Amino acid sequence: MRALIAGALIALGIGGAASAADTASLAIKVINVSDRGGDLRIGVYEQASFVVRGSKPDAGKIVPATPGTMSVTIDGLKPGEYGVKILQDENRNGRMDTSLMVPTEPWGVSNDAKASLAGLPSWDAAKFTVRAGSNSIAVTLH
Repeated sequence: MRALIAGALIALGIGGAASAADTASLAIKVINVSDRGGDLRIGVYEQASFVVRGSKPDAGKIVPATPGTMSVTIDGLKPGEYGVKILQDENRNGRMDTSLMVPTEPWGVSNDAKASLAGLPSWDAAKFTVRAGSNSIAVTLH
């Protein structure tokens, strides 16, 4: 009998699976999107992947860029600390274009953390906490 009830609960999605209370969504307000088109490449990173140049994000989206301010939501995150990197890939080549090591396409990082001479902002400057449920941040492109 217990096995029958447990099987029925699992079939209904009750018990055994992560609940909505265990996951989070992150609404990202992207400010200063250029009118030069392309895609916004948004990456959500945990610390280990944030600090490694060229690493794949733990979550993310690629959406067509619309000039001005855009909102993009990333669902299915687990609560924890994250950093966000955004690139407006104007020519849709999948990478940040540079001239003499200076970015030529708009980019931004969570907390509007500033880049250093060594490159991207530090994890400590960019990190923020995502809690279960709905969360939001704003990132300005430069």
